Amino acid sequence: MLAAALADLLTASRLVMGVVAAAALVAEELNLFAILLTTAWATDVFDGRLARASKRKTLFASADLMVDTWVGACVIVGLALSGRVSGWLAYSGIVALSLAYLWTKNPAVSQVLQGIAYGASLWLIYRSPDTTLAIPLGTLAVLMVLEYEKFFSKVLPMFFRGIAAIVKRERYEGPDDLKTPKR
Repeated sequence: MLAAALADLLTASRLVMGVVAAAALVAEELNLFAILLTTAWATDVFDGRLARASKRKTLFASADLMVDTWVGACVIVGLALSGRVSGWLAYSGIVALSLAYLWTKNPAVSQVLQGIAYGASLWLIYRSPDTTLAIPLGTLAVLMVLEYEKFFSKVLPMFFRGIAAIVKRERYEGPDDLKTPKR
């Protein structure tokens, strides 16, 4: 029971982290932004592990990808509000991708939104003269090692199947384990 509750807490905490990360970008607090982004990525990895370890249904199991989409959208909003990207482009992109995801439930659409947000964030961090901002890059490398098998056996195939479904104008809501609650 404790593992399931902790998994839910980690998932819910990303909702707050997304908003605070956007605010940190606006306030030019890049170190805080980097810490929040890194923490959001880590909680995304560990909430799933805890949920599976609990062998129980978690409250936020079916909303995990939506929470990930939220964090990506918050980062894009923060980049726009801080003047780092065009506001109209950022907002229209968020609206279009969010509506497309809500309408189709195709996880590839969410992954595109997250990829844009995190790619822009990593570029911002890379271009910064502050070397402590390299911490998210190192953390991302560690998380990729921890999640290597899942990334190549589940995440990438899900993305490519989702893109193929869009091209073929077919419905794809992800693998069956995305539709069932985490256990």
